[in-house]
Amino acid sequence: MKKFKKVFKWIGIILLFFVIVAASLYMIYLRPFMQKMKVVTNSNYDKELTLVLGGGGNSAILTSDSLVIVIDTKMDDAAKNLYEKVKKLAGTKPILVINTHIHPDHTGGNKYYPGSTIIAGGDYTKEQWTKEDGKESLPTEWLKGRKDIRMGDDTVTLFNLGRNAHTESDIMVYLHKRKILFGGDVILNKQNAIIMGKGDPEGYLWAFDYVTKEFDVEHVVPGHGAVGGKEVIEAFKQYFNDMKLAATDESQENALEAKYKDWNAIPIVMSPAATVKAFKKELKK
Repeated sequence: MKKFKKVFKWIGIILLFFVIVAASLYMIYLRPFMQKMKVVTNSNYDKELTLVLGGGGNSAILTSDSLVIVIDTKMDDAAKNLYEKVKKLAGTKPILVINTHIHPDHTGGNKYYPGSTIIAGGDYTKEQWTKEDGKESLPTEWLKGRKDIRMGDDTVTLFNLGRNAHTESDIMVYLHKRKILFGGDVILNKQNAIIMGKGDPEGYLWAFDYVTKEFDVEHVVPGHGAVGGKEVIEAFKQYFNDMKLAATDESQENALEAKYKDWNAIPIVMSPAATVKAFKKELKK
């Protein structure tokens, strides 16, 4: 009996240790990160295009005489606030929603757009989407290729990358006249990548080369972080190349990871070390 008590005591100590570690990680990293994510800023790019940054993934509202396009619908209260803004701008015009990918911080407001067309990557399944986001957030159209939409004097191109990057079915959006690229979470600004599930670090590198060759990009709206120019893509590409080098040369690993110590991070899941780990996993295949 004493033996069992001793075992249970040690189990309790171990569990308490993990609880303390988890609580510490939450308070030090996750809580500040989530609070920062909830901050929303609005920017009128021009009279037809409004950028709504934060509150989950970065979003945009593009209006024309006959249609309103929403890129990503945010999460929690920010999702509802975005919808109210969209409805005010749309009036009686139809609304088209584009989800850059499946994650809830980009799709949490889909439920506010019943009857609207919602487009997402066609390489997800309905079952997968329902499990991740709920049935009420299901897209109505699944895109596997490319779609062009005329909006006033601009053309909106949305395209499925067609290979795994952040997820297995990432969509990007390009506005031709404005030369703006909406990268979803395949492009972030001063934030480490999250590579989980079917995410592929090599897919990111492929995507950076593809979009800069295919489109004349002058302005970039990342999935998270500040809006910038083409240098946002270049900086994120450098990050991935550095992490790939770190994965193959342990003598440089610490120094390369330290280059990004000021970027938003969460240990284990969203950090230079996590990206290095993803590359090492790919190298073993």
